[in-house]
Amino acid sequence: MLHGFDNFTSAQDPIFSQYYASPLQINPAFTGLRDGIRLGVNYRNQWPSIDQGFRSYVTYNLYYDQFFNSIKSGFGIEITSDEAGGGFLRNTKINGFYGYKIPINRRGHVIKGGLELGYVRMSWAWDKFIFRDQIDPINGYQTGGGTILTRESRPINTNPDYIDVGLGILYYSPLFYIGSSVKHVNSPDIGILVNSNSGGSALSPRFNFHTGFEIPLSNDKRKERHILSPSLAVVKQASFFQMNLGAQYLFKSVFTGLFYRHARLNPDAIIFLLGFKKDNWKIGYSFDFTISELTISQGGTHELSFLFQLANPPGKTSNVSDCFEAFR
Repeated sequence: MLHGFDNFTSAQDPIFSQYYASPLQINPAFTGLRDGIRLGVNYRNQWPSIDQGFRSYVTYNLYYDQFFNSIKSGFGIEITSDEAGGGFLRNTKINGFYGYKIPINRRGHVIKGGLELGYVRMSWAWDKFIFRDQIDPINGYQTGGGTILTRESRPINTNPDYIDVGLGILYYSPLFYIGSSVKHVNSPDIGILVNSNSGGSALSPRFNFHTGFEIPLSNDKRKERHILSPSLAVVKQASFFQMNLGAQYLFKSVFTGLFYRHARLNPDAIIFLLGFKKDNWKIGYSFDFTISELTISQGGTHELSFLFQLANPPGKTSNVSDCFEAFR
């Protein structure tokens, strides 16, 4: 069931708990973290036990990117499908990415800039919407006289589309990184939603800040490294605010993680991560244990991530001199 309140509602982008497994989602400057091809798939199922009349939020994400050292540039493409309420709202987005690398010194300090350009197609199941003026104070939506008609006007176009633009910057060294990005720089008009901040139907810019570092726990080059990777990610979009704070630990072929997510003024979830990394592939599973008033009874959130990376072309050395083990 989708409710409208005071003729205003708002929308936020899908945000993965495993944001390091979908780096292009948070900053286009992450485009091309290595010379070889990188392919990633992400799946998110939020609140699977919620009322089946409303159903959960499901997001699919597929991306490819690659860095070309000869032109110090990375290119990528991403397809994201996001479904809310069992088809009430569905977004399909195709994004193109470009990142440019500027080495600062020979010690591995680098600045990267990134741009993204996307096309978004939205789909609204308008006939399934339930608005405030359709809810009887005593009987609710269904009354003895049947369904209450709404005074809301049906939009001419329930499948709007728009162009979306984003940009970002990233600074990193072999030990730490810090970056920021802005999604929806052009504040695209999404046609149906009315943004309570602007009074119009423009999609609010989404601001992202992220930082992290690596702590090597083993210097024995004959063995696989043991690495601790603490990180912080903050997202702000209109009245929406979210902060993720935690760390990953890589031990040979196994990696684990523990994160805390805070949303606006309330604690939101504890995120548990477990995964395996071997040769060219990496797979991870995370579970968001809800600690807000929503409680774990709604099923929490499940995420799966899969990453496949081809080695550098024969005869070429890696361009990797950074602290992004958690992203690869």
